[in-house]
Amino acid sequence: MPLQHLLQALMGLVFLLAAPLAASQGGLDPLDRPDGSPAPSAYVIRIEGSLNAGHQALFQRAARRAKADGAVLVMAFDTPGGELTRMRQFAAAVDAEVDAGLSIVGFVDDQALSAGTWIAIATRSLYVRTRATMGAATAIQITPRGVEPAAEKFASAYRAWVRAWADEHGRDPLLSQAMIDMETAVIRVRVDGVEELISGQEWDDLNARGEAPERIATVVPDTELLTVTGAEAIEYGFADALAETVDDVLAKEGLSGATWEEVEFSRSEEWLSKLWDMRLLFLFLGLFFGYVELKVPGFGVPGILSLAAFTVMFAGQYLVGVADVPHIVLAALGVLLVAVELFLVPGMIWPGAIGAVCLIAGLLLTQVGQDISLTSAWDRTILFDASFELAATATAALVGIWALSRYLPDTPVLRRLVLAGGGGTAGDAMPEVRSAERSRVARVGARGRAMTSLRPVGKVDLDGDLAGTDYEARAESGLIEAGTAVEVVEVSAGRLLVRAVPAAGDPAETARS
Repeated sequence: MPLQHLLQALMGLVFLLAAPLAASQGGLDPLDRPDGSPAPSAYVIRIEGSLNAGHQALFQRAARRAKADGAVLVMAFDTPGGELTRMRQFAAAVDAEVDAGLSIVGFVDDQALSAGTWIAIATRSLYVRTRATMGAATAIQITPRGVEPAAEKFASAYRAWVRAWADEHGRDPLLSQAMIDMETAVIRVRVDGVEELISGQEWDDLNARGEAPERIATVVPDTELLTVTGAEAIEYGFADALAETVDDVLAKEGLSGATWEEVEFSRSEEWLSKLWDMRLLFLFLGLFFGYVELKVPGFGVPGILSLAAFTVMFAGQYLVGVADVPHIVLAALGVLLVAVELFLVPGMIWPGAIGAVCLIAGLLLTQVGQDISLTSAWDRTILFDASFELAATATAALVGIWALSRYLPDTPVLRRLVLAGGGGTAGDAMPEVRSAERSRVARVGARGRAMTSLRPVGKVDLDGDLAGTDYEARAESGLIEAGTAVEVVEVSAGRLLVRAVPAAGDPAETARS
């Protein structure tokens, strides 16, 4: 794809994302009623199919509308689950809105399995159909050998999070663990006339001490995952009441006969879901073109492409609800400080170091979400995985840059970005360079003049048989203004390293000669 076409595609995506972003910030929304009709008492969204970023974006849009209209938000679930990190971010977003005062009601219309279970219990109140099912939420991983149970280190952190999450939302931690751990048995017993649930391990320990209470039934053996029906969810306290329709749910919420409106999954949510899946690609493009921009003087197409890629990535993550404004500002501050180090105060080091830390921290936070805690073992695992993805993407960008400059030096684009050859051994390493071009290879000691300011990178024109060719150069130290006489002190395959020298005929130069 030609560069101009790629640029047009990226900028198109920027405008595509900027429109809903501006609408959300300005109070506009696809659900506004130009006819002035009254707002409904409730909005309904359906979380159907495997969880993805589009579902979270849909939730964010519906939550804004419900808060603006003072309405109830009903989340109807029919999902087999999805990626656990996605669930963690989605559940945290629901939890945050409930804590902020939004009335969110869950309704398991068919199933809320695996990750869907933990999002459902984050709602303020939860209703289920009689035929509904919940549970079966074990952690799995996809390996070259196929689908396998998650490694014990991850599974252990996941179990701890599930128990804490269930307890925080008034659900039984033991039953919750039985939904994710096949080795957790749950037994119903009677102690002093009161029924309660204990684990299989507790039952064994009580038996060993001769203190076993009256056993009533085995809720789930240690060979199965717990999955409950609608009636069982009520019995075990995982849901608040049965309801067969949205109208039933609203009636039980004291809104009998209330009007409600469904917020449907839109094309913008489909785009956001795809963009989330491509976020690492946009990160790669942003880093790749950002590095290329540093290799050329001025600001041109690579810089525009880099900004477009980062804008698409950040806008998508913001609209999904994972990234927040402070995260994006932190990353932008990092870029600004790095630029200050490179172009304004080269050699000072600390602005670049602080900028690099801010940039990495901002990029990580936009990947992992707004409610990450280092005290949680699972959150630390999520943060580690995001760090690995970021490092792998940065490495891939560096490899791409190296491959481009190493194997494609004679393409039209590269001829405008890098030198047409190298000096000494660099020229010998490129036998395809024509002999006519070899005669124009820059040499250590060659002199010329800075065509542009070197802050610290710019262009120089060398004297003698090298005249007429623009060479990219970097100042050895400090800044070199345009028109200053320079001398080549080092030649690499990518650019020259030069230092300022007195112009020919100057007293200092005469004395030096």
